[in-house]
Amino acid sequence: MLEKPVIGIWCLLCTLMTIEGKSQSLTVSGKVLYNPTMSDCFQQTPCLNDISLTKDDQWIPPKAAVNIRSKVTGKVAKTDHSGNYSIEVSSANDTLTFLYIGHNRVEIPVNGREIIDIKLTPTPIPVIEQLLAQIMPLVDAGTYPDINKLAKDAKVNRATARDILWLVLGNTRMRQYYPTEFIPDYRFETD
Repeated sequence: MLEKPVIGIWCLLCTLMTIEGKSQSLTVSGKVLYNPTMSDCFQQTPCLNDISLTKDDQWIPPKAAVNIRSKVTGKVAKTDHSGNYSIEVSSANDTLTFLYIGHNRVEIPVNGREIIDIKLTPTPIPVIEQLLAQIMPLVDAGTYPDINKLAKDAKVNRATARDILWLVLGNTRMRQYYPTEFIPDYRFETD
């Protein structure tokens, strides 16, 4: 039988572990906005940076859901019709990835924040055209490109190359040929 001081210490440790486990979980919410127009002066590669296109009051919610993914847990949430989202992350040190195909992917460290609002910008048309010129002949021939090589050859970041490839392939082929890259997306049939 355990003596009372040992039981007291055990209960204290259990309580501290429970408090610590709960304090790591955090719900992050916010709003995602975008602007669908981009003037030619911004149509440049390698499209690594988010850029401000117009006045703040001209940014609008995307027409369809944006995927928000926790890099630590892999959980995915979607925006509603107003661009609002809410996602539970495992810790204040998680990173959220915002994915809206045809737009620059944004990765934001949570850094303990409970509200994160972001703006997405379209992937420049020349970048999409350059990637499609490389992807389509391979896909038409029944082969699937290496994403790292695709990004290097097109001189764009890997995330942009991956997202345009995904746009071409859809969920079924993306899951089949690139299972580690796949994030469920509302735009394509999942089976």
